[in-house]
Amino acid sequence: MTALYIITRVLTFPGALVRGFWEHLICRIWKIPVEDNRILRSDELSGHIEHELFATAGGAFSIAFVPALLNGILALLLLIGSCLSLFFFQMGDLKVMIVSLIAYWFAFSLYVNSYPSIEDALNMKEKIYKQGNLFQKILFTPGFCGCFIGAYLERYCLTFLLAAAGCAAMIIVG
Repeated sequence: MTALYIITRVLTFPGALVRGFWEHLICRIWKIPVEDNRILRSDELSGHIEHELFATAGGAFSIAFVPALLNGILALLLLIGSCLSLFFFQMGDLKVMIVSLIAYWFAFSLYVNSYPSIEDALNMKEKIYKQGNLFQKILFTPGFCGCFIGAYLERYCLTFLLAAAGCAAMIIVG
């Protein structure tokens, strides 16, 4: 399964690099040491950076949720723009079509690499539900559920299939 996981990360390397950038930025903001900043690696942390675990619920939530949110927003914007250009404006210019296809692939790669690592998801669960107060539990639960489920889907390369289905649905719905 690790080989398939690494293949999907290599095929979608722009999204993995952007995700790694967001993770690194959040570690800098929270002053968490980064142990290994290589993003494209040959193990289960491919597409993520290796960092120390966050000590607070807010930090653990931000390292898991914020990169996913930012990747999702960027992917949606690129996907809308490329779909409009490819299918609705129907410009006959080959350069516009190539740029639109590259933007479509980039959006797909951002969606594939949206979710956190299992380690970050489990740390978030521990900090929110074992150490957090009631307000934190209520506030962070919706984002936690999405990140936790997505982390396990990513582990088995199902985010690749889900992103493909979502991007195809954008074409069909549009």
